[in-house]
Amino acid sequence: MSKKILYLLQMTKPTQLLLLSITMFGAYFIAGGGADPRILLLLSLTALGSAGGVTALNMYLEHDIDFRMPRTRDRPLPSGKLSRSEALVGVSMLIILGTLASSFINKWVLLTTLVGLYFDIIAYTELAKRRTEWSLLFGSVAGSMPALGGWAAGAGSIGINGILLAAMVYVWQPLHVAFIHYYYGEDYEAAKIPTIPGRLGHRKFASLVKLSVFSLIVLVWVFLLLNGYGLISALLVSILGAKALKAVKIFVNNPEKSYARAMIKYASPMIAVAFIIIPLEKMLGFMVLDKGMVLVHSVNVLEAFLG
Repeated sequence: MSKKILYLLQMTKPTQLLLLSITMFGAYFIAGGGADPRILLLLSLTALGSAGGVTALNMYLEHDIDFRMPRTRDRPLPSGKLSRSEALVGVSMLIILGTLASSFINKWVLLTTLVGLYFDIIAYTELAKRRTEWSLLFGSVAGSMPALGGWAAGAGSIGINGILLAAMVYVWQPLHVAFIHYYYGEDYEAAKIPTIPGRLGHRKFASLVKLSVFSLIVLVWVFLLLNGYGLISALLVSILGAKALKAVKIFVNNPEKSYARAMIKYASPMIAVAFIIIPLEKMLGFMVLDKGMVLVHSVNVLEAFLG
């Protein structure tokens, strides 16, 4: 039984779940959420049950794709470690757990859970993934919901800051996902899954990645301008973004898979920095009180970035 539970947890993609949990808890503390044990426990269960459970359901529905792709054949379902009925029971319990936990926090957190479920399972998995290379645009909505849910848990509502934080996660995801699609291109071809790199070529897909990186940088600076804190985060994300754009430029001229793999590993720290450092800046009182000076710093950084 313990092995079965371990296999079920593998279906939640623990590394991805950890990153999404960072965005959820980061947004919660940015919103002013405190160290309330009840809320923290409910948020943890929401992350496991909604973000992890939805990922597991996605894997359940795509077991045939996983079987055709060499990199995913060892996952619990295609490898036979879990039967489909065992997986369905476990996945259903996770999603029910996440939905109930979110409902005990407030209606807005519940809403983000339901929106994430819809966009990941219906819009992304069932309607788009097997039909269009632009499916990641739907999947990215689901990926941004933990951040929005975390904000809603801390603030008790969904406001412009919550939407901004969710937007940061949304625009970041093409940087991560598109390079996975490129690196494992043969696998996706074997499974007959259309991807942006496969359909558009590496140059056009690199342009999308550049837009993704630039948008993330802009959103972090907009958050700083609206709130008066987050300068350290904005500077760090700008530095990481500049390095990412340089790496993308090298990739365009030399589209080796080694560069694509490096970008896969490079992408995660960019979003983690924002959702770890911004709440720390707020809690430690690193406030930039003069927003006029923030604007000057912003213009200087953007000029250096674009120049």
